[in-house]
Amino acid sequence: MKYLKEIVGHKQSVKILLRSLASGRVAHAILLAGPEGVGKETAALSFARALLCSSPADGDACGVCRECRQVSSGNHPDFYIVEPAGSSIKIEQIRDIQRKVPYLSYQGGRKIFLIRQAEAMTAEAANCMLKTLEEPPRDTVFILVSDRPQALLPTILSRCQQIYFKSMTVKELVQGLVSLEGVAEKEALLYASLAGGSMGRALSYASGALLADRDGANALAQALRDCSLPEAMDRAEKASESKVKALFTLDTLACWYRDLLVYREAGDTGFLFNSDQAGLIKTEAGRYKTTGILEIIEEIELTKRKIEVNANTRMALEALFLGLNARSAGDQRNNGKKI
Repeated sequence: MKYLKEIVGHKQSVKILLRSLASGRVAHAILLAGPEGVGKETAALSFARALLCSSPADGDACGVCRECRQVSSGNHPDFYIVEPAGSSIKIEQIRDIQRKVPYLSYQGGRKIFLIRQAEAMTAEAANCMLKTLEEPPRDTVFILVSDRPQALLPTILSRCQQIYFKSMTVKELVQGLVSLEGVAEKEALLYASLAGGSMGRALSYASGALLADRDGANALAQALRDCSLPEAMDRAEKASESKVKALFTLDTLACWYRDLLVYREAGDTGFLFNSDQAGLIKTEAGRYKTTGILEIIEEIELTKRKIEVNANTRMALEALFLGLNARSAGDQRNNGKKI
């Protein structure tokens, strides 16, 4: 588990957390918000450990006391983590928090409740949570983590100290991969470029876990141009196996078409995200017109927004994939004119 001072990037957000720890003026409810994978949860866990540490140094955790070791191993009796049960956080889970809040801590310090994906609370759970936040005990701190804070009740937002984590720059991601993981700088630059500002995704690329998925999504763009309608439907079904997989596929497709657009307009491979596939991008870029690529990117982003607000994932992908397939078929009927 990282110390707060070790977190790469997010200097201002980390500074706010460290300042509150050093001064002892910690809000009873804190919301860490920002895009998925940028490091909010890493910061939340590090902050929780510092709050429970018995020998903090300049506000940060010491990392060696009993409390720090308990948090790091996941067995501190006063540290509770709540996360969605299925697709949502249910009222029974918040009621369980309410039952624990009035009691004294087991080890004489604070009680910490970390709520992952706080935006997943049902309406009933959110209203129940609001009542808990209105009358917080002095020894209790709530840490809410959310990718979509706009989905939280305004009344909950108003009762939280809100700290925002922005997408990380490519430079920050490269720095983190090189200094913390020992990744070679050239590879780190590729992974950082593909990560979309997310350290979590950059680390997954570095471990090799996402490169095959990236290659599959890039190949999908080419396949949809030539496959039949039933094949396009089948590919949509496979890509919709999970919401996470669907959103990754859409992000990767958007990145691929962005590279086609950049090369088509600039003729330079130095600005590509998929720099290791420059040769294929040169070939594929010649198959499209600029307006066609822009329209495709817009359709992908629209589909992504629909899925993020809980539209039917499979139906949304079917509509997109059939549209891309029909666009290519129409292009071929028009005497091979480029999209």
